[in-house]
Amino acid sequence: MAKPKERDHAFLSASGAYRWLNCTPSAMLESKEPESTSVYADEGTLAHELGELEIKNSLKLVENAEYTERRSIIERSLLFNADMDRQVDKYVHFVLEEFSDSQAKTKDAILLLEERVSLERYIPEGFGRCDAIIIADGLMKVIDLKYGQGVWVDAKENPQLMLYGLGALDAFSLMYDISVVQLIIAQPRLDNWSVYEITAKDLKHWAEHFVKPKAELATKGAGIQYAGDWCKFCKVKAKCATLASQCLKVANHEFRDPHLLTDTQLIDVYKKQPMILDWIGAVAEFLLKEAINGKNWPGYKLVEGRSNRCYRDEYEAIDVLLTKGYTREEIFNIKLKGLTDLTKLLGKDKFNSLIDPLLIKPPGKPVLVENSDKRQALGGVDSAKNDFKID
Repeated sequence: MAKPKERDHAFLSASGAYRWLNCTPSAMLESKEPESTSVYADEGTLAHELGELEIKNSLKLVENAEYTERRSIIERSLLFNADMDRQVDKYVHFVLEEFSDSQAKTKDAILLLEERVSLERYIPEGFGRCDAIIIADGLMKVIDLKYGQGVWVDAKENPQLMLYGLGALDAFSLMYDISVVQLIIAQPRLDNWSVYEITAKDLKHWAEHFVKPKAELATKGAGIQYAGDWCKFCKVKAKCATLASQCLKVANHEFRDPHLLTDTQLIDVYKKQPMILDWIGAVAEFLLKEAINGKNWPGYKLVEGRSNRCYRDEYEAIDVLLTKGYTREEIFNIKLKGLTDLTKLLGKDKFNSLIDPLLIKPPGKPVLVENSDKRQALGGVDSAKNDFKID
């Protein structure tokens, strides 16, 4: 397997800014933990490599031989597939369209890819890497590719993206007259193309009066620990006393009625559900990992989990059955391929003409969300019961 190139990160990384800007001691605490990666991170790195290569190829910025070689290396990765090709292609077209729009307004607009920018004016040894920067008269666009689809990423006041914009502004404001910075999240797998616009003056003010003092505290491991949704990707969340205290506060709360919760109290518990479940999952994962590495936890032992029988070799089993006179119709379950696989087989146009008219979209399972959620509220009680077979 061709492993994607690792993308370097600063101690106070832009990608972790949402966390260390809200909880300044977290950066120092995390630095003591071993580095780790995941298939999702490697997948994202590969998608970034592919995006950069395809944009350069479209703009004739790479020789054919180099393009073919690099493309071949990417395709040999086990993480590469046709869907990645399609999704990254959406990002490539988006960047090229944004660049074309800027060229229409400013003939000598420029496009920079995977540009490393310094943040040292505000963050000790800080830097970031911008996926795409487009500079035209008065306006700079900073585009950040998010290949993941587990979390919707919003550009509005996004600290990681604002730091990228800040670094790009510092790097190029002397050469270009930039008054407005447009920060863009490109999340093709969710068709999310979120845009946030901020003046260069306001961006610098945020950096000077908010980022700089927070970075000084974070570098020393100083400040106060705060728990919030920024804890989700923290390396030490399983052991964090502040997060534990926040999650357990609900259970330790003294209620007026010792037997039943009020509606308000139930909603308060429900609001904290994501944080509590994530924390409990992190604790369980940490305990298991340490036990596998040899640690003995008081009162607990490591055992083999439940397992189901499986074929040692499916082809061997097929040969035995066919030899004994059983037919393929008898030993195989035939099932129609999923929509993604059929799209790959038929191609998008043929799929749309042949299969799309045969598709339906059943109503999604009811979910209780806050009123700020943009989705339309369901109808009345009777309507909900009928739609979802609720007794």
